[in-house]
Amino acid sequence: MKETTPTKKRFERPFAALNRDRWKTYLANPSGQVALLTPCGRATQKRFLRDIALVMDTLVSNMCLRTRKVGVIARNGFFLYTWEKIAKECNLPLWRVKQCAARIIENGWLESTQPRGLTITNGKPAYVCLASIKRITLKYITAAGLKKAFTEAHAAAKKSVMKLSIRYNKPVKYLLTPITLLAKFKRVKAAIPSPQPPN
Repeated sequence: MKETTPTKKRFERPFAALNRDRWKTYLANPSGQVALLTPCGRATQKRFLRDIALVMDTLVSNMCLRTRKVGVIARNGFFLYTWEKIAKECNLPLWRVKQCAARIIENGWLESTQPRGLTITNGKPAYVCLASIKRITLKYITAAGLKKAFTEAHAAAKKSVMKLSIRYNKPVKYLLTPITLLAKFKRVKAAIPSPQPPN
């Protein structure tokens, strides 16, 4: 009987582990990192810094190595992680995660965009906010000295995504597109009337 090697959990991936090691160094000497200082040049409160490190660890551990988006590939597209999901993974209150996220975004380490969808309420169109698209920036990867490791991980992830594409019988582009956006595109397409054949 052929033995199967257990798949590594996402936080155990080499890139995630390397990022975690970087933060251990930062936490040991926070005053040596300009990005960890407050806007007025003071050292960030240790407790807040530990929580920022935890949130960054969670974001990077759950980052798609092909797109840098935070979430996971599913059969029906890319499942984006909400702030609630990230808070659960961090075991921190949602308000604290959002507080850390504000600093992380301010530092230019994360981009968070809020797409909108259209829905019909009482026969009238209305916009609704979809799950935000959170993406680790190249600025963070470069600042953390992870550029070479990321380039290697990015290339290796291509094979994994291709395998999923074959397994799910879906194009790679489809698997890497957020589920909420796929649903939006589907609704828009359904709303466009089909061209009528000529008489």
